[in-house]
Amino acid sequence: METRLLVLLVCLQVFCTAGNVCDFKEKQHLIQTLTRKLLKATQDDSVPNPSIHIGLRLAKYHNHEMENSYLQRLRKERESDFLARTGPEYHKEPVTGLLALHILALRASCENLDNQTGKQLITQLKRALHSEKEHIATYDKPLSNYYQYSMGILALCINGKKIDHHVIGRLIQAERRKKFMHHDSQCVDTEAMAGLALQCLEQSDFMYTDQLRTDINNTIKSLKKKIIESRSAEGIIGNIFSTPLAVQALHAMGQEDACSGSAEALLGQAEVGTFHNPMALSLLIPVLHQKTYQDIANIDCSDEDNTLTTSHSGLNQLGSEIKVTFMVQNIGSTNNEYEDTVFVPQGSSLLEVLKTAHKEKPKHFAYEIKDSLWGPFLSSVNGITADVERRTYWQILKDRNIHLMEGIADYKPHDGDHIILRLSTW
Repeated sequence: METRLLVLLVCLQVFCTAGNVCDFKEKQHLIQTLTRKLLKATQDDSVPNPSIHIGLRLAKYHNHEMENSYLQRLRKERESDFLARTGPEYHKEPVTGLLALHILALRASCENLDNQTGKQLITQLKRALHSEKEHIATYDKPLSNYYQYSMGILALCINGKKIDHHVIGRLIQAERRKKFMHHDSQCVDTEAMAGLALQCLEQSDFMYTDQLRTDINNTIKSLKKKIIESRSAEGIIGNIFSTPLAVQALHAMGQEDACSGSAEALLGQAEVGTFHNPMALSLLIPVLHQKTYQDIANIDCSDEDNTLTTSHSGLNQLGSEIKVTFMVQNIGSTNNEYEDTVFVPQGSSLLEVLKTAHKEKPKHFAYEIKDSLWGPFLSSVNGITADVERRTYWQILKDRNIHLMEGIADYKPHDGDHIILRLSTW
């Protein structure tokens, strides 16, 4: 769940052209409001998220003081852990995507990555990708997932580092073998990230073999076709939250109508507050400012608009109480191992529902959460902990078969909702 991007040194080996992704000229007030909202997220006490910093750095308007302060928080709370990792730690808790994002965030701020710390971070990312590649060879799946694997390749490529052809080959093979799936569903965000990574490789000057370059080119064409075919009549690609990254990937891969239909969908959902999660907003902001992650290679920190300030809008007022019923289920079972009904103020999040349930019946219901870039997620319910090695996780559904698109801190139940917490495999 740790994961999104910006890159390192503007290197001569990589040529990334910006170009216009979408035309939002008539929505500048909305775009500034959303950018202010993302800037305000840097003031939260939650674990700093490099994707938030990247989103701000790809905007047209900046607040250098707040951005620099957030970057220092990122360095203070993340770098020592990254640099201290050895081989066994990569397997215990893979951080490929988070490390890649951190490196991209540094590059987006024009930080020097040729110093000792920068070189060490790059080396650690190479080691992480090597561990991922070896895990794919042995178990037919990466330690993390192919989204993070692709992000690692993208970060190294934009930093001008030649990448082991075996690492690239594993990504190409995964696409051919239709490994970018979650259960039976197509993972558009993984396809988009893989497309961005491979497009960067395709544009690089490194002397990869002719066969590898042919394979890269053919995979890009395949990914582009799949992403285009995933676009609905309303312009949504995959789901609304995967659409911004998909639009970036299509543009990077040379699709002239990359934003066809999707601009209206993104603006419409932004206007009604769908992108209130900072992680989701950090992926949308670059598109609204007509940028893609590949533009990180061309950021010039010496000539920027430094006029952005935070908004001062008040908090939404909570209304009357609502009733929410939730159930706990184990793997392969539709029987409820626990069920309860709680009453919470209207406008409460699902996390607040769980807090209320635990407070009312602490001996019968308990849960644990972990932080991620997308906010907190359930890690344990009633003593049963999700296990990465066994590929289990706590899935959240509404009315038995509707998969929630938002996290527990973002989803706000309605009166009468039935929520299922189900231990599932992925």
